[in-house]
Amino acid sequence: MYGVLVIGAPGAGKSTFCAGLADVFAQLKRDYVSINLDPANDITPYDVHHDIRELITVEEVMDRLQLGPNGALRYCIATLSANKDWLLDILTSTRDRYAIIDCPGQLEIYKSDGDFCSMIQSLQKSGVQLCALHLSDSTYCTDAAKFISVVMSTLSVMIQLEMPQVNVLSKADLLPDDIPFDIEYFTQLPDISRLLEMLNDIPELQKYQKLSEAICQIVNDYDLVSFATLDVRKKEDMAKIVVMADKANGYAFVDRGDIREMVIPRVIDEKVSTDKR
Repeated sequence: MYGVLVIGAPGAGKSTFCAGLADVFAQLKRDYVSINLDPANDITPYDVHHDIRELITVEEVMDRLQLGPNGALRYCIATLSANKDWLLDILTSTRDRYAIIDCPGQLEIYKSDGDFCSMIQSLQKSGVQLCALHLSDSTYCTDAAKFISVVMSTLSVMIQLEMPQVNVLSKADLLPDDIPFDIEYFTQLPDISRLLEMLNDIPELQKYQKLSEAICQIVNDYDLVSFATLDVRKKEDMAKIVVMADKANGYAFVDRGDIREMVIPRVIDEKVSTDKR
């Protein structure tokens, strides 16, 4: 079975992207199963086939154990991990479908909490081939300090999850024109240390210069982080992300239909007609 884990910080547009992905798959006539693993998400803009809230909810845990939202979420994820057969049974029973898994927005469960990571590793050992789609708000490109934080957080998740990962700058339609560099710089990150010059112009951050330099050096040394831009309303952008995800989890190497039909069906039809002649 193949699928994607849609992860990212709160407000990055994960549920909206899952809704767009479901629409793309409907157009491609690709069978899919949508799974919500966010126990705090009671409203989704897409049809949820299976929901962690059938098992446990954040509100229930907060009321029963007198925990705050973050503590309750971690308890829910620990409960899910202890009952991972629930999720595995769902994926096994829908093995012929492509899984869209909408995950919680708290990044600490991917960066420092072992329960979620161990559960995903168990799924992969059971033959479920997944890749992570990590969404980050593209408007952070306007602030050098925030964008460096996004890059470092993205790298941390990649290292912790130890699985194929596609990094996406979402909400590209909201990106202003006055960003400090071309968008290609933020997607390819040829040298993140160029952002240090902007940080050094901020008096409050000058005393952290050595720390900022060390962080940028780590990112450059790993050389793993790059991004794709996404406007969820554009079919071309959605098709690009689907192609990247299919390659990352191996779905692209199975005999499937041509995804370009979603974007340029007329061109493909004309090519087929020409070939027949």
